Amino acid sequence: MSDITVAQLVEKKKLRVEDGNHGNDRPRSHEFVDHGVNFIRAADMTSGKVDFSNSEKIDATAFNRIRKGIGEPGDVLVTHKGTIGKVAFVSDEAPEFVCSPQTTFWRSLDQDYLNQSFIGYWLKSTEAQQQFRVLGGQSDMAPYVSLTSQRSMTITVPEVSRQRAIADVLGALDDKIAANERLSGAVQDLLQERFALLRLDGFTGDGSFLTVSDLFDVNPRTSQKLAGQAPYLGMKDLPDSSMTVGSWSTREAKSGARFINGDVLLARITPCLENGKAGYVDFLENTEVGVGSTEFIVFRARSPLLSAVPFFLTKSERFRDFAIKHMQGTSGRQRLAAADVADYRLAKVDDESLNRFGELSLSLLKRVKTAVSESRALARTRDELLPLLMNGKITVKDAEAVVSDAV
Repeated sequence: MSDITVAQLVEKKKLRVEDGNHGNDRPRSHEFVDHGVNFIRAADMTSGKVDFSNSEKIDATAFNRIRKGIGEPGDVLVTHKGTIGKVAFVSDEAPEFVCSPQTTFWRSLDQDYLNQSFIGYWLKSTEAQQQFRVLGGQSDMAPYVSLTSQRSMTITVPEVSRQRAIADVLGALDDKIAANERLSGAVQDLLQERFALLRLDGFTGDGSFLTVSDLFDVNPRTSQKLAGQAPYLGMKDLPDSSMTVGSWSTREAKSGARFINGDVLLARITPCLENGKAGYVDFLENTEVGVGSTEFIVFRARSPLLSAVPFFLTKSERFRDFAIKHMQGTSGRQRLAAADVADYRLAKVDDESLNRFGELSLSLLKRVKTAVSESRALARTRDELLPLLMNGKITVKDAEAVVSDAV
């Protein structure tokens, strides 16, 4: 095991560390398009991986001008401006992408010396994160760790066999988490298809109709009084694409949206609404009340059987088009009004079809909740093992036993 600077690893051609283009070579605003090369920002790095589903795209002109920060499948990305030290793995099947000026890729150039997966886990380790915090606090401006500063960092490099063993142990937990995420995604896709078949969001302007407020309370009052600490959901915690909430915190119960299990939350402010931020609440204790951002619209189904329906409505193309067009306010701070959502027109659907969808969704979402809860426990185990493995306080064999019990 040896300590070496990142700059030395770069000089020895063992490692490549490169951020996105700054200055004249970075993409211009008119070069962002609907289809093109993915332009990865910190917001696209979620749950330890890069999510390409909502990333911005740049055209061929911008891409051909870029000279650095061109990513590859398997890279590890880290944020170095504003949000410091956020780490995400790029999948082996990743599409073409480039890093923004706020993100850096780390890439092993010699897998027999420096294991690529180990790099990612090292960047998450206490050793790396402490260096990021120190380097990022050296300016009076927003936290920033330049490329030069990143290359000044010192990394402890064990024998490659131990690197691989550490990566394999922690990777087993991440693989199980990924399997649970695939299950959750499959359930969400199935239910979205079934929702489309209901044609609830298929009102054409002719004949009788329902409004959202006929089926759901919008921003309902919650009778329970809150005092002290309460579960808190910030805008960053609301998913862009997945259905269930993966993280939250606690804070003093003051102002903000109030919600309970079975509610659906929708971001009402730009660009969060356009990015699809919405989530189904199922992580609270039975009688618990959560507090969230003032920029949430809360849906609560009149019938518990239909509690998941508003989520799939928020993902419907017709509703999204309506919501985005009805945002009001100054550029950059536009909001959707709850009253407009409440008056949104829906097609009349027979009760039997609605209830059948509700029964199916609740049944499948119970499985998703189990998978998500398991993933949280697995993530805690991984995060507890990471520093112990990195500093040698636990052997790989002992860690393997812990992982075997967990998965």
